[in-house]
Amino acid sequence: MKAKEITLSALLTALTIIILYLNLLLPISTISILTLASLLIPIALIRGSMKSAILVYISSSIIGLFLLPINIIILYILFFGIYGLVKYFIEKFNNMPLEILLKIIFFNIILFISFFVFKSFIAIEITKLPIGIFWIIAQIVFLVFDYALSLLITFYIEKIHKKI
Repeated sequence: MKAKEITLSALLTALTIIILYLNLLLPISTISILTLASLLIPIALIRGSMKSAILVYISSSIIGLFLLPINIIILYILFFGIYGLVKYFIEKFNNMPLEILLKIIFFNIILFISFFVFKSFIAIEITKLPIGIFWIIAQIVFLVFDYALSLLITFYIEKIHKKI
């Protein structure tokens, strides 16, 4: 890796930790904060390389384990951090129905793993809703999240990337 990519990765890692920490300070939805944090992985892909994006994800995850509440960093590690990379590879197919199917499959696998991790290791209850209703709501929220992340990436490319 070149010095420019290492510097970019360090800066994006720091921004990720700051954004995740804002969840403790601001009365904003946790999902909104996690969505902003997940935007930084695609930015690392756009400005740097796959290596940069992976470095941002891994370093943010490790640093976050020491500085952030466990529930926030586990959500970042299991889904919101890695999703930018998964989205990148899935969207290379350029087949919208297949992309949506693969994204939903990935999301449901992570949702199942998250339930297991939170229930078994962290002892935090994810929801008080019946599991079926929660699952349906989670699918809708995921699709909104994916669309919002796409809009944020597009905004970054069109309005910010070329100016920096």
